[in-house]
Amino acid sequence: MDLYELQLSNPKLFPQFSVKDTLVLYYTCPQRDEIIQLYSKHIQILFTLSGKRIQKHGDQIWEHSTGKGELVKRCAFLQELPADYSGWDTLVFYVKDKYLRFIFEEFRSYLSLTDLPEPGKEIIETFEIDDQIRSCYASFLPYFGNNKPIPESVLENKFKELLFNIFSNPKNKHILAYILKIVDRYQTPIWEVMEGNYWYDLKMQDFANLSNRSLSTFKRDFKKHYQTTPGKWLTNRRLQRAKAFLETTDKTIGQVVYECGFENISHFSRVFKKKFNISPSAFQKQGPNK
Repeated sequence: MDLYELQLSNPKLFPQFSVKDTLVLYYTCPQRDEIIQLYSKHIQILFTLSGKRIQKHGDQIWEHSTGKGELVKRCAFLQELPADYSGWDTLVFYVKDKYLRFIFEEFRSYLSLTDLPEPGKEIIETFEIDDQIRSCYASFLPYFGNNKPIPESVLENKFKELLFNIFSNPKNKHILAYILKIVDRYQTPIWEVMEGNYWYDLKMQDFANLSNRSLSTFKRDFKKHYQTTPGKWLTNRRLQRAKAFLETTDKTIGQVVYECGFENISHFSRVFKKKFNISPSAFQKQGPNK
């Protein structure tokens, strides 16, 4: 599920306004299912105002709660309700690369760009919130539900101030290092996108979005790296993951299907039997190394 498009198309459920190329939302998360699969094709800067949510990506787990800001990279992930669920009020800024570059160039001479760490591989980077940052993001809240016309320049200056305070905080050098990658037009390798997201049930266009490429460029770069088509590679990679789960865990067939990115059980059973000459249920019953 494309989180950005879902929220953009439901302004009543997700109150919002735009600042230049940035979508700003302030809402109480309506999630009711225990776990949902989502993906974001744009970078998010996120502040939890109350409550909590859990996000999972592979073996990594993050808990969104008050006290820290979070930069969520382009990625697919699972979002889970915590055991002590009591709502989740969040303020989110979706920022596109082009606008980030524009703002960064305005800030460049005021930022310390020496001794930056290597950009992290995690899909979510937490960052420090000080009084200035807190004051900046809190200043957006009164504008939600306010029908009074507001010059876009007022909101843009607020957003620029927020970003500058995040980037210039000495404890947020890891965030600055990641932003610098974007500014320098670093393109995420195809293998990194695929190996980090293949087990999610995403369309080809979704993978292209995560890699920040057009669909045609994504397919061309994929073929150049893997020497096969994305569809064939995904099926094979997901089958290998599913086979390992059936050999080494007690997961049900339904759980394996969900956690390996297959459309449904019948589709999974068909391609599994074609690949391994045995049905998933029979393979699971025979156990490992038999």
